[in-house]
Amino acid sequence: MLSQFILEHSTAHDDEVIVTPHTSVGWHQLRDQTLLMVAAGESLRKRRVGLCLGSSSQSYAVLAALDKLNCDSFLFDERLAMEEVIRLASNLRLGAVVQPQKRNNGSALEIREIENEENGSGNSTVTILTSGTSGQPKAASHSWESLGRPIRRGTNQSAPRWLMTYRPNLYAGLQVMLQCFADRGTLACPDSEMEPGSVVQFMTDSRVQYVSATPSFWRRLLMFANVEALRNIPLVQVTLGGEVIDQPLLDRLKKIFPHARLVHIYATTELGRCFSVSDGLAGFPISYLRQPLADGVSLRVQNGELLVQSPNSMRNYDRYSSGQRSGGDWFHTGDVVEIHDDRAYFVGRKSDLINVAGSKVYPIEVERVIRVIPGIADVRVFGKTSSIAGEVVACEIVPAPNQDPEALKEVVIRNCRSELSSHQQPRMIKLVTQLNLSSAGKTLRTKAL
Repeated sequence: MLSQFILEHSTAHDDEVIVTPHTSVGWHQLRDQTLLMVAAGESLRKRRVGLCLGSSSQSYAVLAALDKLNCDSFLFDERLAMEEVIRLASNLRLGAVVQPQKRNNGSALEIREIENEENGSGNSTVTILTSGTSGQPKAASHSWESLGRPIRRGTNQSAPRWLMTYRPNLYAGLQVMLQCFADRGTLACPDSEMEPGSVVQFMTDSRVQYVSATPSFWRRLLMFANVEALRNIPLVQVTLGGEVIDQPLLDRLKKIFPHARLVHIYATTELGRCFSVSDGLAGFPISYLRQPLADGVSLRVQNGELLVQSPNSMRNYDRYSSGQRSGGDWFHTGDVVEIHDDRAYFVGRKSDLINVAGSKVYPIEVERVIRVIPGIADVRVFGKTSSIAGEVVACEIVPAPNQDPEALKEVVIRNCRSELSSHQQPRMIKLVTQLNLSSAGKTLRTKAL
């Protein structure tokens, strides 16, 4: 599919396709890079191959080449140390690991052969690794068909300009790239460590129209970047996903971008894209639970957990993956929801649950109370081990500019005592300048201060 998009669009157009702070690449150049990588990677045909994928034209050219060569592609973050990539690739019984190399005479493909290779499927598949850099991650295998099924081709003639906020090796990053390329669009890729102010300037310079990002990304942008500069970017659509979306964030984004379509999407690596909500409200209508949605996705709630059937789901976990899919057609997402009136609201993930002397606390519930306090820019709630209670609630708080930290801390304590049960109240509060995000752009839930 990816190689088809590149070859199809390059025959008639040479508009920009990938823009970075340093380069601009057109469709013809991306096609030429892809064909060069196909020739360089002929020995990889129909094999299990790892790819160190970044947001560059060379990386996308290699991914398209592996598609053309009918490889089983396993995607690694390009920032991962090569020693760790080789270790994971060996555990997954891959035949080789590849990465693009910039040479004086153009792009080249570096191939590192690995022992103990298993036979490939002979089809073009994409496997996404869903957890950390140590241990054995889950490896969710998709076909290009399942990755491309949620893509909706635009009806207008103008090629959309998308901002890439996700890591390209993750499901969300692949979706943004495929949606952009399907519409002959331009993918604007900022540097991964770019500061919020520089990101906004890059968005302006790149004439970005569509942005898909996590709530944590948006909160950081709104906290540290110039909001007036953001208002001047004529966004057509703002999309959120990957984390629980709260109403205050939706309201603020609507105020800053009043003419943009505001969408939040529920998707997972295993299930693919499941559904979207565009009514400007947090959660989703309970009507979604009553009958299959338009694209064949079915939802239900069992013991407070969201279960999903999705035609966009992965083929399976790779046979050497640590993940094993439970039996039955319904996939247990691990996301907890509560129903109030005609709306279903996400409470948090079962894995994030804090057990305070037998009482359950979901971090999201505590964050909602703290986040609306004036002077709070952002907050992260998590569990910390306690010799007495098993766990206690802890939090990190980012004060808004020009706040008195100690006075703000007292307000947080006072409000939490008023609004929360005793077991929900944070026992440890730390003030920080910013929250650490995962490689997927989400707030980390590591249980430590």
